[in-house]
Amino acid sequence: MRVLFSPDMFVMQRVGGITRYFSELQAGLRESGVDADIFGGLHSNKYIASHRMKSLSRMSGSKRLHLSRGAFTAYALAQRGRQIVHPTYYTAHPIPGRHPHVCTFYDLIHLRYAHLFPPNDIVDRQRFWAHRADRLIAISNATADDMVSLLHVPRSKITVIHLGTHVPAQQERKNPEDYLLYVGTRDRYKNWSIVVEALCARELSDLRLICCGGGAPTQEETQLLKNRRLWHRVEFVQADDETLNRIYQRAVALVYPSLYEGFGLPPLEAMARGVPVVAARTSSLPEVVGDAALLFDPSELEAVVHAISRLLDATTRKEFERRGRQRAKMFPWSRTVQQTMDVYRDLLV
Repeated sequence: MRVLFSPDMFVMQRVGGITRYFSELQAGLRESGVDADIFGGLHSNKYIASHRMKSLSRMSGSKRLHLSRGAFTAYALAQRGRQIVHPTYYTAHPIPGRHPHVCTFYDLIHLRYAHLFPPNDIVDRQRFWAHRADRLIAISNATADDMVSLLHVPRSKITVIHLGTHVPAQQERKNPEDYLLYVGTRDRYKNWSIVVEALCARELSDLRLICCGGGAPTQEETQLLKNRRLWHRVEFVQADDETLNRIYQRAVALVYPSLYEGFGLPPLEAMARGVPVVAARTSSLPEVVGDAALLFDPSELEAVVHAISRLLDATTRKEFERRGRQRAKMFPWSRTVQQTMDVYRDLLV
C-alpha cells in the first residue's frame, strides 16, 4: 500500500489541528508498515520542517502552493503501482488517472456560517470533493451529519474517524493559579467575547484569562477589554508546545465556548493533561468530551459563569480532572491510524 498526502495544508498552515492530524497519521501509518509520504513541497510547517530556506519567506503563499501542487502532481504520476491519494485540504486538485482518492472533512463552518467569512470558494471545493472522492472521512458524527444534511452526501460513503491525542504519564497537578485558559483562534463563531463578559461576573472577579494562539488582539478585541476594564486581566501568548504545556498545567480550566466545531482538539488535549474543561453544548463538543466536561449553552452568559464557577471548588475540579484523563484515553492516535488504514484497504480490494 502506498499513500500520498497532498501539500496544500502544509504549505498554508505553519501550525494547527489539520497538519497535526496528518503528521500523526503519516507517522502512525509508517510505523504500521504503510509507505505513506507527506509531500510538503515548499512548506513552512513546523511539524515537518527541520530547517527552512530563507528564500521561502520572500515567496507568497499562493505561489508556493501553486509550485508545490505542480511538483506533487508530477511526483504522483511518476509513481508505479496502486496508490491512495489523500488531499490535506479541499483546495487540492485530484491526480489524473485511476488513483483512489480519500478526502477528510473537518467541518462545514463555511456553509453554516457563511456570513462570518469573506467570499471564498471553500464550499464549492467541498462540494467538488464530496462528489469526486472515492471515500470520505468525517472527524466526528456531527460533521458526518452536516455532510448528509447540507451537502446531501450518501451516509454510506462516509466513515467517521475521530481525531486523537497522546495522554502523558499521569502527574499530580499542582494547585492551579488564578487563570482560565483559552486555546485557538478567536474568529467570531468561536464566541470568545462571551468569556470576556463572563469575567465581569462577581464570582469570577479573581480570575485572569490567558489566550494561546490566534495572534495579537484585534482593535475590536482591545476595545472590548478596555470597555469592560479587563485589559489588565487578559494576556495573549503565542506559545510553542512546551510553553503551552506549562500553561495547561497551572490553569484552573480550559474554557471552550465555540458555537460550532468539527471536532475540537483543545478540549481533548486539555483533558489528556488532567485540565478540567468547560465547553459549549453544541455541534461535536458533547460527542468528544462526554460527561468529562462541564457543558453550557453558549448563548447564555449566566450558564457560562455558572459552569466556570463550579470549577473553583477544589473537589469538583479534582473530579473533572479524573474524568478528563479517563475520557482522553478513549481517543488514541493509534485508533485513528488503524481506522484510516481500514478505509484504504477497502478501496484497494
